[in-house]
Amino acid sequence: MTSESATGAINPPTQETVFLGIDVGGTNVKLGLVSTAGVIFVRETLSTPQLRTPERVFEAAIAFADSQLAKLDRASVTLAGVGLGVPGVLDSEESVLREVVNLPGWEGKPLKKLLGNAKNLPNAVVNDANSAAYAEHALRSLGKKSLALVTLGTGIGCGLVINGSPYGGDHGCAGELGHTPIRFGNDALTCTCGKRGHLEAYAGTKGVIQQIQQVATASKNDEILDLLSTNDLTPKDIALRAESGCDLCIAVIQQTAEYLGQAIGQLAQVMDPDVVLLGGAMTFGGSQTGIGQRFLDTVQTTVINTTLEQVGSNLTLEFASLGNDAGVIGAAMVAQQVMSK
Repeated sequence: MTSESATGAINPPTQETVFLGIDVGGTNVKLGLVSTAGVIFVRETLSTPQLRTPERVFEAAIAFADSQLAKLDRASVTLAGVGLGVPGVLDSEESVLREVVNLPGWEGKPLKKLLGNAKNLPNAVVNDANSAAYAEHALRSLGKKSLALVTLGTGIGCGLVINGSPYGGDHGCAGELGHTPIRFGNDALTCTCGKRGHLEAYAGTKGVIQQIQQVATASKNDEILDLLSTNDLTPKDIALRAESGCDLCIAVIQQTAEYLGQAIGQLAQVMDPDVVLLGGAMTFGGSQTGIGQRFLDTVQTTVINTTLEQVGSNLTLEFASLGNDAGVIGAAMVAQQVMSK
């Protein structure tokens, strides 16, 4: 399953059934018409703040789909369903957001009903991390096997696919890996949620910057301290400096990998998944750099060292493959899965 980057270049196969994927974030709404094989053949990005409400987002998404389908031979291309991926705590039974930080006005809205009002087609609503995880799961043809997709950035999220289906938990909070405790006691760092010792406080963007500030202060590294004083040091900068041989940056990345490995080890010990993937903006170069691969290797070693042999040694740990397309593809494919049941 691959996706093409070609808004306006519409060359779907004949007799194609397509699904509309809608991936809503606080900044952008990503749209795509997706084939049953998970290929995006046309996409669009809209501004979330400009649209604001779910009603207007759905109206714009359907207008996009209709306008693209109008350019095609409707006898050969059929829109069969709509999938929606949203951030926050999603009540999957009611398709209602119970908690969401960056979408004012969305909490408590009956999203599935509103989506059906916009287009009378089968639809599905899923947490955005779970939709991305489901796309990666389909890419690997894992069938009934389980997968976890850990997203690294300012926060740390985790999408879950269990027994071949996205899993949100009974209260919409499954996969909140960032709030897994890895340190205990009064000296544990305080997380953004107010609790102490959570992974996000150590391995989220703020935690990584805090780590490097402590190490730079202790080692009197004036260059790093000067950058920190101007707020110009980002995780990407840390990765680039590590790749150039900065021992301080290498040490912080390795420490971050150990923190992450401890939390993934807990997840793996409970869930025993076949695959765990790392994605998001803070993979320190990912598979494209030596420091990114070293980061991954340290995470894996830590997982193996903290789990039972049958868990850690049988776990495939890799970087995610679909990047920013995962949410759109996954939302569309969840809608496809709903139709097949």
